[in-house]
Amino acid sequence: MGVSFTPILEATMRAIRRVGGLVLVIPVLVLGALAGCGSDSASPGAATPTPPSPSGSPAAPSSPAPVTSASPTAPSPTASVVSSRVSYPWHWPGDVNRPGQVQHSYPVPPLPRLIGIGAGSHPAQQGERAYDRMSFTFTTAFPSYQFTFTKALVADPSGKPIKLAGNGVLKVTFHLAQAHTVSGRSSVVVQPPAQLGLTRMVSWAQAGDFEGVVTYGIGISVPSSQSNPQIPVRAMELEKVTAQGQHLYVVAIDIDATG
Repeated sequence: MGVSFTPILEATMRAIRRVGGLVLVIPVLVLGALAGCGSDSASPGAATPTPPSPSGSPAAPSSPAPVTSASPTAPSPTASVVSSRVSYPWHWPGDVNRPGQVQHSYPVPPLPRLIGIGAGSHPAQQGERAYDRMSFTFTTAFPSYQFTFTKALVADPSGKPIKLAGNGVLKVTFHLAQAHTVSGRSSVVVQPPAQLGLTRMVSWAQAGDFEGVVTYGIGISVPSSQSNPQIPVRAMELEKVTAQGQHLYVVAIDIDATG
């Protein structure tokens, strides 16, 4: 016995007419939702992905990867100052009552060896006058030294004149010291140019390195308005230890640069 679908179809059409507005809206909403998926939709003919089959238990959340921090880097060793002092306060070294000289006692050998020379200008600051400085760096110990103004610089031991720029010379002599290696070459590895061009210090030159006596001359610019200028000089000493653990001894000669 066949089943007639006519009553069912009629009932269905009546239901559609009653909710016709809703039926028409649903297709529009579905199409709009698909259009909002963007341009990454599958191309025609692409296979429809199969949804994953449900598992019996929820997947455990993945644990974050452990964060490893870099081990701290040990600070690089640096040079440190052991001591510093003014060995000769500001004064004119030509004063017979207070000549420019500093004495040191130390066992020899070895002799203090000169390895570096530096020069620079220092502007006036609060509580400090302007000055030019030349520094001499030695190994082993502080040598004894003296400094005095002269009209000209002569070589030791030949006695030949050494020409320096400027209109005056500050002669600096180190005793029980040397500025050469065992092979006879200069041990000075760092030094400024011969022409300094500073306010007071304008040039320099070595005058001797003979039998434990090392001599240098500093050409200075003396104010022409002064016939007998008594320019103050200061000496300072600094002991330091390098990053490699070597002790160095620095003698700094300062010349007043005011006026």
